[in-house]
Amino acid sequence: MNSCKPPRILAILIVLCLVLAAVAVSGCTTSPSSPTSKLPAASQTQKGATPVSSVTTGPNYTIPVERIIVTNANSAELLIAIGAKDRIVGVSDTVKNHPVLGMQFTDVPSIGSWQTPDIEKILSLHPDVVICYSSYLPRNIDKITASGISILPVDAYKIDTMAADTKKLGKITGRDKEAAKYITFLEKYESLLQSRTVGLPEAEMPRVYFESYSDYSTLTGGSGADTLVTMAGGRNIAALLPVSSPKVNAEWLVAEDPDIIIKTIASSRTDQDFKGLQSKIRNRSGIGNTSAVKNGRVYIISNDIVYGPRAIIGAMYLAKILHPEQFSDIRPEKMLDDYAGDFAPGTNTTQCMYPQIVG
Repeated sequence: MNSCKPPRILAILIVLCLVLAAVAVSGCTTSPSSPTSKLPAASQTQKGATPVSSVTTGPNYTIPVERIIVTNANSAELLIAIGAKDRIVGVSDTVKNHPVLGMQFTDVPSIGSWQTPDIEKILSLHPDVVICYSSYLPRNIDKITASGISILPVDAYKIDTMAADTKKLGKITGRDKEAAKYITFLEKYESLLQSRTVGLPEAEMPRVYFESYSDYSTLTGGSGADTLVTMAGGRNIAALLPVSSPKVNAEWLVAEDPDIIIKTIASSRTDQDFKGLQSKIRNRSGIGNTSAVKNGRVYIISNDIVYGPRAIIGAMYLAKILHPEQFSDIRPEKMLDDYAGDFAPGTNTTQCMYPQIVG
């Protein structure tokens, strides 16, 4: 593994200056860029909605609920996984336009943007509850609650809260048994990962640079991606940076010299998209001397298995990348087939990793 190098200090100082400058500029802006429907839950919850802590909501529905509106794709997938898809009477454009899940909601009305859903459309569907992100709620949350409609905050994208989110949805829909089945699947593989990665010496934990959707955007400690890397037996080199989604640069990356680079791509892209993105990263100016690039350890991973109910499968793919010998007996593609067969049909039909990790 790589030892600390003198240039690293300078590079970190440069990044910290850039981060502080970015924070200062962001404090002067009032309208952050809106996410597109193709971005995943984790990206969308970073921007432009109302923090849960500023809103008070309380349930006024009876259990089990019969009519649900769901605004985020991860919660929609989790409802499918526990057999409660029939309770969904409305979805946001994010769910409607999802390349895989959207096909299951062709006859379900859209309530528009997850950030500012159409109140009149929501009222016309007579929901018992509207499921929104826990991290951030819609901007017009006050209008929804003023209409007497209950809000149920559920993220369903971070692996470390997935069991609790599943229990919550199982309880309100009366699908406790089905929820328990998914949790058993989840915890089986969490336990397997822990049995092989917890307690590894630091020298045996590869140093990972995990990049989000835009160039040089990374994720710090406590994020969904950071949790995935840690579970898989790696060290996130950006874990200690001072803001949640910092922008770094080539100088910082060279100084940190990661063993492995992981880049997230939006769901359901073609093999050529995965290949092209990997080639673009490997040919970036200034990072050719990093260990990851020199050793051909640059990987592209779909957001479908980084965030949401399939994140445990993403963790297993990462474990095979980080510790190929230790996880040589694990077949993540078989896990994906089992998940699609038992929980969410069609979720094994799109590419999720490049280069593909098989066997």
